[in-house]
Amino acid sequence: MELKARIRRWRYVYGWRWRYWWLDTPHGHAARMLLLVLGFLGSIAEIVVVVVKAMRAPSLEHPQQALNWFIAIVFGIGVAYLWDLTKGKPTKDTENNQGPTTDDGQSVSHHFGTVWVDDSFLLAWKVVGRSPVKSKGGKK
Repeated sequence: MELKARIRRWRYVYGWRWRYWWLDTPHGHAARMLLLVLGFLGSIAEIVVVVVKAMRAPSLEHPQQALNWFIAIVFGIGVAYLWDLTKGKPTKDTENNQGPTTDDGQSVSHHFGTVWVDDSFLLAWKVVGRSPVKSKGGKK
């Protein structure tokens, strides 16, 4: 077997094995939680370092530090404002809708070939947008 093919096969096989371990095993769940905790602790440590540096008296030799802090705060407020503008807002139509009910114990019918099915039922339901599709129409 050629070296490139072996590497490709190795990446494929072990990629799926890693995915299975990461998403479907208890050890993978523990590893995800460990990374979450370590990231949280790292974030807290970084915040503490920034606060300690900010609490130190600014030296007269570096007056640019105060301006840098001001720029960082304005940038943070701007990013928060843009995020608020771009996040999705729920519409009144989707807030009060009740989904259809289903009968417990009903199973999906299996039909083989082309047949006409009279006993249709609802397997899943999802609220979708209610705005009409707009098109330009035909040629003028």
